This record gives sequence, C-alpha cells and structure tokens, in this order.
Amino acid sequence: MSTESAKQFLDKAGEDEQLAQEIAKAMEAENDRQAVTELAATKGYQFTSDELWAEIQNRQNELQQRQDSGELSEEELEAVAGGGWSAIITATVNATIQATKQAKW
Repeated sequence: MSTESAKQFLDKAGEDEQLAQEIAKAMEAENDRQAVTELAATKGYQFTSDELWAEIQNRQNELQQRQDSGELSEEELEAVAGGGWSAIITATVNATIQATKQAKW
C-alpha cells in the first residue's frame, strides 16, 4: 500500500470518465473515504484511506501553489475553495480530468 498507488488511481480517474463517475458514486456513501478505497481495490489499486487522503492533500497543496502563482483554471479554483472531503476529491478529479484533456490538445 502506498500513496503512489493512490496517485496512480487518481491519475487514472483523470483519464477515465467511467472511473470518475464510479468515484463520485462511492463518495455518496456514509464513509466515503473507505468506499473510494474499496472501489480502488476492485480496480487493482492498494492503499489505505489515510494514504488516499494524503495524496488528495498533496494535490490540494499543488493547486494552492498554482493558485498563488496565478496558473489555475476555474475548476482548479473551485477545488482550492472546496469544502469537505467530497468537494475536495470531486474538484481534484475534475481538475485532473481537465488538465489531462488540455494536455492532449
């Protein structure tokens, strides 16, 4: 288990709209972090909910740094302004998807 696996899972969600939708559905669970972690396990990714949270916080910090330098899209701005866990992961996944799409153009 590792934050590297959590990173790979979130990166994959940025490329795979179906997976992003599955994550959104998992976040509706009462224990959303655990539900997302269990979803990841079914996809072959092994990490704890704490490792997932650590990676999300890392991405949040990166977004903050980009905000401070004036490099954020609207989706990324929403992620930084975010709210609770669900808002943060949703915005993070959405920002990852957006960045992936922009990189492909």
